Amino acid sequence: MARVLRWVAIIFSGLVVLAVAAFFMIDWNRAGDWAADRLTQMTGREFAINGDVDIDWSWSPRITVNDITIANEPWGTEPLMAAIQRVEAVVRIPPLLRGRLELPEVSVTRPQVLLEMNEQGEGNWNLNSAPAEAATPTEREDVPVLGRLVIADGELTFRDPTKDVNVTSRVDTVGQGGDGEGNMNIKGEGTLAGKPLRVELTAGPILMLRETEEPYPVDLRVEAGGTKVALVGTFKEPVQLQGADLKLDLSGPNLAEIFPLFGIPTPVTDAYSLAGQVRREGNLWQVENLAGKVGQSDLSGWMSLEPKEPRPLIRAELASNTLRLEDLGGLVGVSPGDHAKQGEPPAADNKLLPDMPIETERLKAADMDVSYKGGDVQVPVLPLREVAFRLRLENGRAIMDPLQLQAEIGRIAGRAMLDGSGEIPVADFDINISGVGLKPFFAGTRFENDTEGTVVGRVRLKGQGESLAAILGQSNGEMAMVIDSGRMSSLLIEAAGVDIAEALADLIGDDEAVPIRCGVWDMGVKQGVMQSRAFVLDTEDTNIGGNLTLNLKSEEIDARILAEPKDASPLAARVPVTVGGTLTSPKIGVEAEGLAARGAAAVVLGVVATPLAAVLPFIDTGGGENSPCGTLIREAKKPGADGSPTGNAGASEKEQESADTDEGGEESGNNEDSGNEEDSGNSDDNSGNDGEEN
Repeated sequence: MARVLRWVAIIFSGLVVLAVAAFFMIDWNRAGDWAADRLTQMTGREFAINGDVDIDWSWSPRITVNDITIANEPWGTEPLMAAIQRVEAVVRIPPLLRGRLELPEVSVTRPQVLLEMNEQGEGNWNLNSAPAEAATPTEREDVPVLGRLVIADGELTFRDPTKDVNVTSRVDTVGQGGDGEGNMNIKGEGTLAGKPLRVELTAGPILMLRETEEPYPVDLRVEAGGTKVALVGTFKEPVQLQGADLKLDLSGPNLAEIFPLFGIPTPVTDAYSLAGQVRREGNLWQVENLAGKVGQSDLSGWMSLEPKEPRPLIRAELASNTLRLEDLGGLVGVSPGDHAKQGEPPAADNKLLPDMPIETERLKAADMDVSYKGGDVQVPVLPLREVAFRLRLENGRAIMDPLQLQAEIGRIAGRAMLDGSGEIPVADFDINISGVGLKPFFAGTRFENDTEGTVVGRVRLKGQGESLAAILGQSNGEMAMVIDSGRMSSLLIEAAGVDIAEALADLIGDDEAVPIRCGVWDMGVKQGVMQSRAFVLDTEDTNIGGNLTLNLKSEEIDARILAEPKDASPLAARVPVTVGGTLTSPKIGVEAEGLAARGAAAVVLGVVATPLAAVLPFIDTGGGENSPCGTLIREAKKPGADGSPTGNAGASEKEQESADTDEGGEESGNNEDSGNEEDSGNSDDNSGNDGEEN
């Protein structure tokens, strides 16, 4: 509105210049040239009156000017900023002699106006001349007394390449009522980011801008594609757009689509509907009492926008009482249209990791400082209660710190960074898992009551790419998780030793819980390929271990897992389970060679001191040397007959004896009455080789 008022004031000033010149000149066309030169000097922009100028004299003369053009900036996409076929205005002479501009009638025919910005954010409406700025109204009393205003067959274009905005609107009529008391109406249609655009503005009478101190009413409706915006309320100072008190209603299929309208880089979401109260004091726009829904999550809080250079600053504090975590999927590049979001399994040829492109230009459009807290979290698999984070964005570099996910037991917390300031986005993740309970993962199943224990861990990855999938596919770092004591269903453990489908069909009988001594999963990541460095689950009854390779770029899996029972079991087939395929279509099978050799656990588990000991400083297990995992490390360090680590921590004495026999071709000398028994006796933390408690 301020831009429009500025140019209206300039044109009105030109009409006044013409009226004054008319007193002294007989050749009205020469008067037009003189007026155009004056306007050029005032604005620093070339004005031209290419058509005839006509004045019908009276105490309220009618001035008609044909074919007016205003030059564009040199960097503009078109030579002209404005071209007007005809302007007709009635000017009252008596008030003009007293310094008061009154225009009972103004009619503008076929105005074509181009407002645009360049890559540096400069607008072509910024005038260089102080007199032109002086012609712009700054107070309500500076506004001309305007009666009936009509714009016929108008076209207004706005372009901003920095935000991919290209709007062309048609304006056919503005203002009704010859006495100036009718409301001002503007209707426009065009396109915004390739989508249909409709704009309708109903404002108070033009006379109200000058003649009263009452708040000026405004009703603005915008539809861009499926996005709908309504702003209804008042301005205390409409000329300066100050003292705003407006009700905001905003709805649409995707919050990301408001970017061309407001320049706010919001994430991709499901359909939303929000409402709030818009106020403006000074240079700060603020939305208070914001409330509504995004997807199936409620959203409330406040936000503000402060126009600054070189980028606007957006602040917000938002909260959800009920959060469906999928509704925040856009923050990590998950589109609402993904199969996972609809609760459907992905197709076999689809990939699991989000591959939605990261739009770096949007990240550079504004700076942000946003805090969010969501409770009653609804998410498959992960038993979460609360999500909280603070997101700070500056010049394309976004940092989410702190990032906290509170589970029913324990929490996941850390820091995530996405730097989109360069040509290729760079991401850095450092996430800690602190005492997350196992039981909630089995809630509602037959295994819930027999599952205990907590998981600690850490994920540290860094990579670059144009999507989250691409970043992970080229990432480097490490991942580790430790289960330090607990218990697990024996049926789950024994099922890991045979083909999974067959095991689930054959399992019968009692399901007794088996205490877990220690579980360690340590993965190194290099160029997007995850490779296990230590993979072991040690219980009183069974050792489970193996090797795992996961290519995060292709999402292909290559794993070999073996369960080695420590006692007799009808499922003790000792058949290595293989896992292949992809993350979305894994293939589980049995190793073709058949039964593994006796003592294979010592080979498959490979629990040697170095890799297992190296993972513990990487994470905080809270258990120290006296924890079951500390015990497992010490057992791994015990030398075998050849002086090397046994690699079979927690195995029974008879199995260790068998393993030594198979690997060495003869008895190693370890038996029930020697070796391990003696070592166990000298240890303060009995190794529990006979299945006894540590």
